[in-house]
Formats: sequence, structure tokens, C-alpha cells
Amino acid sequence: MKNLGVIFPFLLFMLTGLFTVYSFVFPFEAGEKLQGVWVVMIVFLSPLGLVLAITNKGNTQPKLKKVAIGGNVALMLFLFLYMTLGVIVLGV
Repeated sequence: MKNLGVIFPFLLFMLTGLFTVYSFVFPFEAGEKLQGVWVVMIVFLSPLGLVLAITNKGNTQPKLKKVAIGGNVALMLFLFLYMTLGVIVLGV
């Protein structure tokens, strides 16, 4: 049960990352309900996973904790760069 505090944020990171990659590789058609879900997942699930991974005490897998923290931070950084550089500068 101690590792659940690290495994759950890691699973949130994996779920969000895989869905984001899927939505870029196989883009949804305009008007579909799942079209902007990756943005919502990054906005809500990444901070939640980051807080859960940081506040976890007594885990036996410190590498998994580092991956969960780094992955969620990387997803939030990706969203920030996509919104600033991609939309404003490149016009994506």
C-alpha cells in the first residue's frame, strides 16, 4: 500500500501522455467529443499527479517517484510551450 502513492501518479502520467500522443498521431475530426480532452487531462491530472507524487511519504521506489514528478512536469511544460510557441508564434 505504500507504493500506491507513487504508482497512482505514475499511472496518471502514463494515461495522460499516451492519450496526448494518440490524439496527435490520430487526430480527432472537428466536433468530436474527445477532441480537446488531452488539454483538459494535462491541466487537471498533471498537477494532481505532481502533488500526489511530491507528498508521498515512505515509498520504497524512489526512481518511480522521480519519473512521476518529472513526467508530470514535462507534460505541463509541453502544454505551456504548445500554447505559447505553437499558437502564437507558429500559428498551429
